[in-house]
Amino acid sequence: MSIEERQSPYDYAFDPDGGSTAARIARLVGVDHRVLELGCGYGVISRQLSQAQRCRVTGVEIDAASAERARPWLDRLYVGNLEDQQWQAAVADAYDVIVSADVIEHLRDPEETLRQLVPMLAPGGQVVISFPNAGHAGIIAALLAGRFDYTPTGLLDETHLRFFTWNSMERMLNRVGLEVTHRETVDAGGWHEQFTEYWQVLPEPLRVLFNGHPTANVFQYVLKARVSAAPRILDVPDEAALQAWRDAAAC
Repeated sequence: MSIEERQSPYDYAFDPDGGSTAARIARLVGVDHRVLELGCGYGVISRQLSQAQRCRVTGVEIDAASAERARPWLDRLYVGNLEDQQWQAAVADAYDVIVSADVIEHLRDPEETLRQLVPMLAPGGQVVISFPNAGHAGIIAALLAGRFDYTPTGLLDETHLRFFTWNSMERMLNRVGLEVTHRETVDAGGWHEQFTEYWQVLPEPLRVLFNGHPTANVFQYVLKARVSAAPRILDVPDEAALQAWRDAAAC
């Protein structure tokens, strides 16, 4: 089998009613919107948005071969780098929703890219973003084993340049004038297949401790945010849950 014939991990089908990241993103986008999808890849999400949700989708994709696969589902397509100076002018419009599905972590300067999105939103427009959780129990287990090994896909994808927890992502969004209005989590414990070898050798008390941590079993975060002159922190119970976890761990 040639390289070209192999199934890409970024070319897949998903149940729009399911719990996958792609399904959650599609549902948060909604129907009949003007959508800009950053890093549209093979068009997996674009296809759902354009065919089933009556959205008019513009895509930006750095990989030319992937972009050609996405083209049938797009109204417009720009093939290029999100960190160059041309892409904004090429896709200039006022978008109801801008989608960034597992893209932010691949950028050298994600904060600047996010800042550039704000004026591209129509009044009342929103961004929908997903990103991996750097505080996942599997990563912690690997670190305790002295390992931080990049892999072809997953939380430690070899093309990831930046890493975020929930708090660091929300602070960055706030700095560029975006306020998170909704959050979902895609959960998978430290025993996830990417980290099984590290998780299994942890002492049982540590596995129990990590399993009780309020965010350690979050594999990915999915959020929706809007423009705000004075962004507020989303009211989620993380801090209270973390303090309760600390109190229990100290007993």
